[in-house]
Amino acid sequence: MTSLIVGANGLIGRRLCERLSRNSVGVVATTRRMTGLPAHPLVRWKAVDLATFGAWDKLLEGVDTLYHLAWSTIPASADPDPARDILENVVGTVRMLEAARRAPGLRIVFASSGGSVYGAPECLPVSEAHPTRPVSAYGISKLMVEHYLDKYRAMYGLDGVALRISNCYGARQQSEKGLGAVTLFARAGLRRAPLRLFGAGDVVRDYIHVDDVVDAMIAAGARRNVTGPINIGSGVGHSLREVIARLEVALDHRFDVQQAPPRMFDVAASVLDVARAQDRLGWTPTINLDVGIELLLAELRSELESECGSRSSSIATIPSIFTVRKAILGH
Repeated sequence: MTSLIVGANGLIGRRLCERLSRNSVGVVATTRRMTGLPAHPLVRWKAVDLATFGAWDKLLEGVDTLYHLAWSTIPASADPDPARDILENVVGTVRMLEAARRAPGLRIVFASSGGSVYGAPECLPVSEAHPTRPVSAYGISKLMVEHYLDKYRAMYGLDGVALRISNCYGARQQSEKGLGAVTLFARAGLRRAPLRLFGAGDVVRDYIHVDDVVDAMIAAGARRNVTGPINIGSGVGHSLREVIARLEVALDHRFDVQQAPPRMFDVAASVLDVARAQDRLGWTPTINLDVGIELLLAELRSELESECGSRSSSIATIPSIFTVRKAILGH
């Protein structure tokens, strides 16, 4: 079997590459920048920019499952330039779907956003039946791609599913993009650096560890003709202040919190109902926030040790993700 991961150089993509490779699945992994890429057996990296790439038919040859993770924006960057967000992400995805409909037997798993497509929730937890009223350009674009998946299924029989993923966190998350509050706060705490908190810290989110997300994506890729959308989250909400408090306990010191004005695109609370994922994928989250923080801090400490150590020995001193997980979870 061969899987294509479009946008494989982010947190979820890298973890998915590693997991599929360990499961003896061949992987073609795409990224816009071919530098600093992890090496895994059975993973071949290719330079692909979703916004401009045109040779999808060739790239899809021999591929059984396509994981679509590529997205050039985050909520904070999509709102100032929504036209760019649509051109790069939505139009680029439609070009990909045009080729995908000509690839027989292809399964598509699209990483949508459970934190933005619903907008302000009418009730918690939010099920897939909840109205979709995104307040950010990012959420609107994600929802547009979901609708295109539905269109291509109805017109051409394309087998695709959208996973509405909540707030994912994990080591090796790209902090320079401002992604992942749990990871950002943990890194600041380990370095005893100040952290920026938007608003009063009472915003509630559904935080899910990347390993749980990867489990869900693999389950979705393996089940043909299972439709979405499907929420993927922990099913439990935590405020930003609560996340900070738990990290302070885990690290045994107080954080230097610098408060900033609230962001207009942040809804007050978002927690997902994940019952459909259990029913359609046989998936449930297994890592609660406290255990997830343990896993995260263990990996981040290894990152910091490698930064402080010599360049020549850094790769050898970083334990495998799966070694860390086994030490904490016992499997």
